[in-house]
Amino acid sequence: MIRVLEQNDYETWIDLAKEVEPLFGPMVNSKEFQEGITWCIKSQDAFGIENEKKELAGIIALNRKANEILWLAVGQKDRGKHYGDLLVKRAVEELESNGDILVQTFAEHIEEGKNARTIYERNGFADLKNAGKNPANIDTVIMRRVQKS
Repeated sequence: MIRVLEQNDYETWIDLAKEVEPLFGPMVNSKEFQEGITWCIKSQDAFGIENEKKELAGIIALNRKANEILWLAVGQKDRGKHYGDLLVKRAVEELESNGDILVQTFAEHIEEGKNARTIYERNGFADLKNAGKNPANIDTVIMRRVQKS
């Protein structure tokens, strides 16, 4: 089940961020990241997917003004269940009427990012341009999903 995140999901989001920091870079102790979580929750721009135990298994956050996906992560124990794909589909539904959708993700040669790239590609995203290194010093790209006419 995908649902809009609420304030009581904040700590679960922090826990998920701790898990992915090696790939994304430092977040948990960042005031900017913490404020970003709060903003996304208050503006109803963050969605979570629950596993069979009704636990929050993954999160996607959006920026509607920029028409982009800001953040996507699925917890290690819930990977391989297509939760990331379902979250990206939800993001596309939320954003597609506003034009092309952007996301920053791992460059093609980054092994740890292949699953995320596959999810985005399956949902119509393609590499647009190099985006440099993320805070974890990993090469990234901007991918774009062109609005269907």
